[in-house]
Amino acid sequence: MHITAPSSTRIHAIDAIRGFCLLNIFINHIYVGVLNGFSPSRVMFSDSAEAFVFLAGISCFLAYSPRDNQRSLAEGRAKVWRRAVTLFLVNMVIAFASLGILLVSATFADPAHPAIFPTEMIQEHGLATYLWHILTMQQNVGYTVVLRLYVALLVVAPLYIWLATIRFWLPLIPAGAIWVIAGHFGLVEVNSLNHVDLALTLLPWNLVFAAGVALGAAIVQKRSFPQHNVLTGAAALLVLAGPICFVVLTRLSPEILDWVNTRNDYFWTGASKTLQSPLRVLYMAALAYLFIAWRHAPVVRMVHNVSADNPLTQLGRKSLEVFAAGAILAVAVDNLLWALSVNRIVQLESANAIALEIALTAAAFVIMLRIARSDRFTTATVSKLIQDTVFNRRRRTNIARA
Repeated sequence: MHITAPSSTRIHAIDAIRGFCLLNIFINHIYVGVLNGFSPSRVMFSDSAEAFVFLAGISCFLAYSPRDNQRSLAEGRAKVWRRAVTLFLVNMVIAFASLGILLVSATFADPAHPAIFPTEMIQEHGLATYLWHILTMQQNVGYTVVLRLYVALLVVAPLYIWLATIRFWLPLIPAGAIWVIAGHFGLVEVNSLNHVDLALTLLPWNLVFAAGVALGAAIVQKRSFPQHNVLTGAAALLVLAGPICFVVLTRLSPEILDWVNTRNDYFWTGASKTLQSPLRVLYMAALAYLFIAWRHAPVVRMVHNVSADNPLTQLGRKSLEVFAAGAILAVAVDNLLWALSVNRIVQLESANAIALEIALTAAAFVIMLRIARSDRFTTATVSKLIQDTVFNRRRRTNIARA
């Protein structure tokens, strides 16, 4: 089974899948509503987070690896780290926008989880300390944990890219060793102020990223992959095992229901997202394998042949901008629904609440699509605005001192 190397660094199928993941991530981040109960993530052993990190690894190799003698490893490394700086700056925009929304919402309703709410932590540790921990990405606010992980992954990405240029599978060796040690011993990072485990942490999650880098290298190097009926059948059975487990078996077996409810607590025998359990990694690998092996299946063929003008492709092509908007909008929608329910304006899970959630979600989707189609909303614009603000302020200070 061969994977065709692209003529350019953009593969529309990757963008389309990433676009679907962006919409799914947005819905999953609205905890107050009911729509997240219909997310595919609820019936799978892995979710959009794994797909997003895996695709980031593929795109990273395609975009920054030496190709056709047009770019050296050093040039690629510089571009990767500049991208990491951009992600950091965008993450600060998400952080402070989310912080503002959370503080405003606190004036209308008591928070659902006071222990992790900014007001409580500011009162306990002081505003200066709290802001410093946000700026240094030690403390999560809103959904900044996602880009925090990406910044860390891009810092180590040049090493994985270099290894993949030698042998496409080489990044899996150090990444796999780190993953096993971190998962087995529970080496996960925590928020610095409230000591809550981060859902996405570098050590357990670096294997998913490295696997994406390896596949990106295999695509560029035109490597062939084994395709056997037994292997394809095993991958299909594993993928189907998720819906069967969550939808059917949990209703038939109390033991399985208990495992499902506690699966995030264990690495080897569970399906922990924080620890990135083997089951989650295998599930993601099975999905990726079937996407490649069944490229001529009706639905899969549609994704492989998706056009550049498809809305999902457009969303995925500007994934950072769309994710940033979605992360901020999800905090706003979630807290608006919560405030309305606390003040008894709407009752959660009522027809009015569901209609309102659908309307707000649709409006958010329209906003994200407008951003994806606009040339005005780009990370380069945000990065330049922040840097110009900082540097101009320094310049004005130096002039004043002179």
